[in-house]
Amino acid sequence: MTVNEGRFDRWRRTAVDAAASAGEARATLIRELARALAVLVRRVRIPLLVAGVLPLPPALLLVIEGLAADRGRPFFLAVAAAGAAPGLALLWRRRRLVRAVDPVDELAAELGEAYDVAGAWARAGDALEQVRSAGPGLRGAGRAARGVWAGVQLTKDVFDRFSDLPRVAPFLPVSLQFTGYLCLASIVSAGVLGAFAVAGLGVVLVTG
Repeated sequence: MTVNEGRFDRWRRTAVDAAASAGEARATLIRELARALAVLVRRVRIPLLVAGVLPLPPALLLVIEGLAADRGRPFFLAVAAAGAAPGLALLWRRRRLVRAVDPVDELAAELGEAYDVAGAWARAGDALEQVRSAGPGLRGAGRAARGVWAGVQLTKDVFDRFSDLPRVAPFLPVSLQFTGYLCLASIVSAGVLGAFAVAGLGVVLVTG
């Protein structure tokens, strides 16, 4: 009896040590990820600021020209607002990124919460088992379909979990991709607004 209890204690201690080691490794990885994201944001915050500000001076010039013009004022103002929108949206997203990594410890805490998906892995295993053990025929196909749907729903739940965390959400791939699109749109808008501003200045001088 004592031998059995000793073995059980050793097994339990081994399991606890393994869990603790895995938890520490996971925490270290999350801290390193948070620091890497902070470094990334520090590197891109100035380029994002420049890209966001670029369309604002020509937009302001168009507003002034629109107020000074005798005709076409709504057109000037509409073009200025449409051209400035990508820059303003980019500046807002830049602000979210900068605030997300300050302080880094809070970002690491939210990343830990986001990646704490032990229950999700169990649900993924159940869904996979449903697909594997579906069997032939219509009944098996129905069981496999339910397993696939459970997997799709799990993906949605995990994505929603990431999206609900304010410091993690700006780093979702779809969010970073949209930020890149805004950066490009802001630069293009600056060129277009500059051309309109030069043309508008000519119109103001001719009509004035």
